[in-house]
Amino acid sequence: MLNLNSPNKADVDHAVLSGYEPWVFQTMLGELGDGELGINFIYVLLERLATRYALSDAVLVLSDDAFGTQTFRLGARVQPAELVVRLGVEPGLYCEPDVVPPAESEAVRVAAQLALSLQLARFSAGQDWLTNIANRRSFDAALKVASARSARYGWPFTLVVVDIDEFKNFNDESGHEYGDYMLRQFGFALRRSVRGGDTPARIGGDEFAVILNNAEGNEALGFTDRLRVQLKAGGNQLGFSFGTATSPRESTDPVELYRIADARLYEKKGGGHS
Repeated sequence: MLNLNSPNKADVDHAVLSGYEPWVFQTMLGELGDGELGINFIYVLLERLATRYALSDAVLVLSDDAFGTQTFRLGARVQPAELVVRLGVEPGLYCEPDVVPPAESEAVRVAAQLALSLQLARFSAGQDWLTNIANRRSFDAALKVASARSARYGWPFTLVVVDIDEFKNFNDESGHEYGDYMLRQFGFALRRSVRGGDTPARIGGDEFAVILNNAEGNEALGFTDRLRVQLKAGGNQLGFSFGTATSPRESTDPVELYRIADARLYEKKGGGHS
């Protein structure tokens, strides 16, 4: 039976005053050497702890305003509903048998919370703050990877560059707050229009892009049709224009693919962005 007594304030104070267990941070340094700290590090910590104290089970509960409450179980095992109910949301380390010293439990919790926060920060850094889809930095990285795979293995994909028609008028007539609202609505419709494995992104301003994986051109029309349906279902009267480029048929260079798609977008808009 897992011990359900989370560390009290006295235990936490003792942990802080006693300093953290060296093995915890040696493990952290090892993970940094192999890659980036994240959820995998948390499971590695639990495995090391279980070996160290011959634990049969362990659950770590983490809580933060940024990611809410998250629970992790030794061996990434499924947590039965009754176990979740019994544990509640109180942060802490719960072990069977209950033999881990409070200072060590707190060291594990703090290190795991740091790893989870870093993973969240990395995710947030790749997201557009307004529309909650990938930002330009993430998009450029994804396009580079897709292009390299297409060049090496011949895997097709289609790049679609999209911008909102007459968006400047929305800002001029209704103000930037309303313009931001429309961008959020467009981003939401975009997310609902792509397939699993596709990459939607906001490039900047009212310009968006999507990488349609395993698509050789015709699939772009299916995507744009779905986007129109989603915009209409959301009560938005936004129109949009788009241009496409397909790899490897037209190019496997990410810069050239973007140039082709953007040029086709300009052509459809009469030579310039609105």
